Amino acid sequence: MKRAQPLQIGQIIEKMINDTGLRPSLERRSVEAMWPEVAGKHIAAYTRRVYLDGKILHIYIDSAPLKEELGYLRETLASQINRIAGRRAVDNIIIH
Repeated sequence: MKRAQPLQIGQIIEKMINDTGLRPSLERRSVEAMWPEVAGKHIAAYTRRVYLDGKILHIYIDSAPLKEELGYLRETLASQINRIAGRRAVDNIIIH
């Protein structure tokens, strides 16, 4: 019987994630977790909820003036998230 080449632990984990169908959920959670890094800790403190629906990132902010200001920065924020993610993860940001 011929033995297979051993796999590295990273390869095993990647295979498990792909085989179990966890890839989309993992990618969605990673984009949601980027918000404090992209927005900064002060803006993240006013953020109530962040979730990704398809390629639309929904952000719930408690401060009305901050919502208005972030509305002008949506494209910049989306491009920063895409740059950090290394792929086109977000097409649009909706601020609630």
